[in-house]
Amino acid sequence: MTTKIVYWSIRDAPLKDISLTAVIGNFDGVHLGHQKLISTAGRFAKSNGTQVAVVTFDPHPRRYFRKNEPGFLLSDMIEKNRVLSLHGAEIIIHISFNDALRQLSPAQFVSEVLHPLGVSHLIAGTDFSFGRGRAGDMPLLSKLGKNYKIKTTAVSLQLDNKSAIISSSRVRAALQAGRIDDAKEMLGRTPTICGTIEHGDKRGRLLEFPTANFSLKNYQVPAYGVYAVTATIEKKHELIHNISEIFYDKDLSVFKGVANIGIRPTIGGRAVMAEVHLFDFDEDIYGARLCVNLHCYIRGERKFDSIDMLKSQISKDADAARKILAE
Repeated sequence: MTTKIVYWSIRDAPLKDISLTAVIGNFDGVHLGHQKLISTAGRFAKSNGTQVAVVTFDPHPRRYFRKNEPGFLLSDMIEKNRVLSLHGAEIIIHISFNDALRQLSPAQFVSEVLHPLGVSHLIAGTDFSFGRGRAGDMPLLSKLGKNYKIKTTAVSLQLDNKSAIISSSRVRAALQAGRIDDAKEMLGRTPTICGTIEHGDKRGRLLEFPTANFSLKNYQVPAYGVYAVTATIEKKHELIHNISEIFYDKDLSVFKGVANIGIRPTIGGRAVMAEVHLFDFDEDIYGARLCVNLHCYIRGERKFDSIDMLKSQISKDADAARKILAE
């Protein structure tokens, strides 16, 4: 599937000759609630002959208002685009979240954002709010939209099997606690972290378990510890952010492995990293993008009294991961 990517800011030229059935929000993680919105948009778009669009914001408003806050994202832009595309988004519009956007009144948001983007039908959750001070809600949007022939549909929030509302914040909490199954249930897929592989200190090779390492500085860091994982190595054309279209290769090789997330207290503290050992793999992939699926939390990170004890534990962790992934 080919998905068009648009980067747009307030007062940019309107999108021409386009009519969109759009969903709007941050879509961090693209969980089941987000997927419900997109599938609803897809049904309407099919009946009215429009295109399915996702309107989202960059940076995430939380990052804009709290610039010094630790990482909290469930997916980076590349991964978010990929998942949105897989769930049916034909156009993804990244609106620059800046001071000009923040100061728009609800009426201005409709006239200066939704209308120029060619939105003819907007679909959002019942809790959607917009405009300066989050003053606008779905009933107001319905009223304001009539001036621009924009229809609106409010969609009920998605619940999990315990009748709790699925949200990005609940997915973050599950990951922080190492509750991978809970996160997987809300996402509708295995949680994924991605990054560009960096040169490390080569300690993994000395331990006979070479690792591919990348930083998690912008991510919501999962519970420190060891995970059974699978991973894909992305092609270079997927590393580019400022592209007009994305093409995703569904035939990428999937590798099994074991990963440690944390600060490696036995060897020496440092920034939080993901260190991934891929089984039966020995290639130079520095600078490549690695996407790692977290299947199972095996144990917490801890400090060992010696390198030999750490090496023994890593071997046990690898065996455990192989067994988990085989099942």
